[in-house]
Amino acid sequence: MKKTLYLIAGCIVLFAACKKGDLVENTAYERLAANDTKYAYLKILNLTPGTPVVNFYMDGPKFSAVNSGTGIETGGFAYNGLFPDFGYAVTTPGSHNLTAKVLSTATADANLQVMDQTISPEGGKYYTVYTTGIYDAAGKKIPSLIMIEDTKPPLDTSKVFLRVANMYNGSPNLDLVKDAATGAKIISNVAYGTSSDWQEVPSIGPGTAPTFKLFINAVGTSNTLVPAGLSITPTKGRSYTIYLRGILGNPTYPLAIGSFTSFF
Repeated sequence: MKKTLYLIAGCIVLFAACKKGDLVENTAYERLAANDTKYAYLKILNLTPGTPVVNFYMDGPKFSAVNSGTGIETGGFAYNGLFPDFGYAVTTPGSHNLTAKVLSTATADANLQVMDQTISPEGGKYYTVYTTGIYDAAGKKIPSLIMIEDTKPPLDTSKVFLRVANMYNGSPNLDLVKDAATGAKIISNVAYGTSSDWQEVPSIGPGTAPTFKLFINAVGTSNTLVPAGLSITPTKGRSYTIYLRGILGNPTYPLAIGSFTSFF
C-alpha cells in the first residue's frame, strides 16, 4: 500500500498584505512518495540498559523531539524508548553525526552529551538504529549503536510478516517458533546484535487481526526463554519487529520482549 509523506521544505515566509498588520503565510510543501531516494528514513530505539532519558541530535539540531511552546523540553527517550513510535523520521542520505544528550530539564547531567556516533544511511532506504551495550555510568556514555536496514517485505492484506532483532546482552542464538515451544519454526539462529530477515507467519487464521502465540527458544532446541509464550494480535497487511532487550543474569535489567510496527 503506497504511503505519502509530507515534509516542510523551506521556511514560513511572512509578508505584508494590502492592509497594514495583515500577514500571509506562504509555506512551500514537498510531497514525497515512499522510497524517495532524496531522503533516508530512520527509527531510533534506545536499548542501552542504564541510560538516562535523552534526546537525539543529527549534525547539531535536535532530531528526536521538539520543545514546547514555552521553550522547555517536554520529554525524551529512556531505556526502551522508540522514536518515532509509528512510521519513520526523515533525513538526507550520506554521513551524519548522530548524538544523544541528557534532557535540559534533568536534575543530573542536564544537556550532557552521552553518545557520539556516525551513521551513513542511503537514499530511499529505511533503517532502525538501536543503541546497544550497557551504559557507562562512570564515563557517562552510551557505548555503541547498531543500524539495521529495514528492507520492505512483500506486504499484502492477507499476510503478516515478522522479524526478530536480538539485542539481549549475553543471549544465545535464538529461534522464533509459533503456537508451542515445539511448534513450527518461523525464524532461525538470530545472534546477538543482529536482526533476522522478514518471514511470513504461516497459518495465521481468519479475520483481520488473528491472535496466536510465539515462543523464543535457544537455537535448535525447545528451551524457551519465556515459558508462557508471547500472545500477539497483529493486523494483516503489516510487518512487525519482535525485539529482545536486557542483560542475561541481571535482575535490574532482565530479559524483556517488545515489538513495533515497521511497515503497514
